[in-house]
Amino acid sequence: MAKTARVMGLLIASLVWGMGSSPANADEFRHIDQLAVKIQRTSKRLIGEMKHYRHTSEYRHLMADSQEIYRLAAHIHDVTHFEGRLTHLESDLRELDRKFHHFESVFERVEHDARFGAGGHVHGNTAHVKRLIDSIEDSIHHMRADIVEIRRRMSFHRDDDCYQNTRPVYRTHYGGSYGNRGNLHGGVGFTIGGGSSRIYIGF
Repeated sequence: MAKTARVMGLLIASLVWGMGSSPANADEFRHIDQLAVKIQRTSKRLIGEMKHYRHTSEYRHLMADSQEIYRLAAHIHDVTHFEGRLTHLESDLRELDRKFHHFESVFERVEHDARFGAGGHVHGNTAHVKRLIDSIEDSIHHMRADIVEIRRRMSFHRDDDCYQNTRPVYRTHYGGSYGNRGNLHGGVGFTIGGGSSRIYIGF
């Protein structure tokens, strides 16, 4: 009986975990992962382009910030492999967004000062650098939209569960029949959920 209870406990934990992870959510996590990899590639190119700013007063600042953007994107890439860590992912994305906008403000100040002969000078045409920065910003905005969609879907499922699960979530049965549908269960088992989402597992 103790062994049966242990098996039941493991099955319950597995099912509860699985019910909390929507296949549709996996699409958003996969997309966030792809965007994180894209930001890694783009920020790596951005780091290489910092050579245009080596004779400005903010060169080291720009280099450090672009390297930090790369590091944060790499970390988000790792976190997306664990869908249950959504709160962690949201925190990392906020930090990436904050660091990016800080970098962007420094970049714009450096470009402005160099244009008017203050704070050093920029080497060559840097229009392509601005395009790299715009690409990173666009990716971050898409990642944030994916997070909003995941949260919206999770909230919808919670509301739907509250409506359907009018019976206790967990019940143990010893033979006989369950519910009013006339389904006969000849042994020990348990039921998860309620309404149309009810699942019975027998032993």
